[in-house]
Amino acid sequence: MGKKLRKIYVDRMVLLLLAVVLAAAGLGACSPIREFLEVAEKISQPLPSADNTLTSLVEVTQAMQGAMERGETEFTFNAADIDEDSLKNIGNLMSTFWGKPVSYSINSEFKGIEGIIDGRGADIRNITNEFELSNNYYIYNHVKNGAPIPEGMRRAKEIAAALPYIAAEVFTGSEASGFELTLAVHDWLVANIDYDDKIPVESDENGTYGAIILRRTMCLGYAEALELLLRCYTDVEVTQVVGEAMNLNRYNESLDTWNGHAWNAVRLGGNWHQIDATFNDPLGSPSGRLSHLYFGQSDAFMSKNHRWERDFFPVSNMQDFLYFRQSGLFAEDWDEFEAILTELLSENEGESIEFIEIAVRNDSINEDNIQFVYSVLDGLEELWWSEQVWNGIHVHSIEFLYESA
Repeated sequence: MGKKLRKIYVDRMVLLLLAVVLAAAGLGACSPIREFLEVAEKISQPLPSADNTLTSLVEVTQAMQGAMERGETEFTFNAADIDEDSLKNIGNLMSTFWGKPVSYSINSEFKGIEGIIDGRGADIRNITNEFELSNNYYIYNHVKNGAPIPEGMRRAKEIAAALPYIAAEVFTGSEASGFELTLAVHDWLVANIDYDDKIPVESDENGTYGAIILRRTMCLGYAEALELLLRCYTDVEVTQVVGEAMNLNRYNESLDTWNGHAWNAVRLGGNWHQIDATFNDPLGSPSGRLSHLYFGQSDAFMSKNHRWERDFFPVSNMQDFLYFRQSGLFAEDWDEFEAILTELLSENEGESIEFIEIAVRNDSINEDNIQFVYSVLDGLEELWWSEQVWNGIHVHSIEFLYESA
């Protein structure tokens, strides 16, 4: 106990003895004395250490997730100026990759005690949170550290047994960059998983088990599987973002309600970027081709149909459309668009290109300006295209249909 806190404690004990003497003298019915005795009962409990006091929900969630990552199943801390409803609902603000809080208890309360935090009074609760560790925790520690998966965790063992085969299929380049590794995981997941909104939300199907074993899941399965593969087999920094999203089926504009949603943030080239593999799934797409529109986007772009508590997750404030820029598929004007597309089609002479995504600033495809493609591709019969526009950037998805042999 520091000198200041020791002095406060001694002073309070002196006042407490004085109150006892006064009460014995028949003055115990005095209201101020009665109120003091109630306060004295509070402060007779062990005082919380200022070093172990968390003063915001951000600090609490970070500390709790750190505890789960270390394999702890409970975490005790002092919470200052945080209301009980926030503590009760804190699971809604946290990534569930390592696990989730299942219960909490308030061990003691300290009301208006001076000197605990920065010399001011604060309502302090001593809290114990209990956790349920996820399949991902045990799988990660098994793959990375050789730790055995506990008996009875059948589904975790199934996932762990399947991962090496998926990794051998996904990670084929020995000198691949973080961008290329992340793209490989994303593309494998989107190509091999079906989005299924009929599965129970609170189930293993809506998680890594659904994505890796059943190959059908909802948003949480995409997000957890992407994080698990990157954590187990790469050095890419990755986390899960939880919040809400609108228009999961981006081709059906009638869906205008907000629903709970999960996606990812990854650190590439020293900067954080957002990835939503669920939104890139071809659910409802006319062509059925996977998309990269939501690969490597900024907070500004994502906020058009996503919302989340910004303070709880990494900030992504870099340029939008990372996939298109990194892949050489971003054109600043129509001349550059033509040049990029012509080169791509010419490089694949002898092979039938079926689908391309390409972004161009300020220009849309129309029947007239796309005619040059027919002179590049022999046997091309028809083109189908669609576009999405954000801040003047037109992302074109082009499908090529050829004459029958």
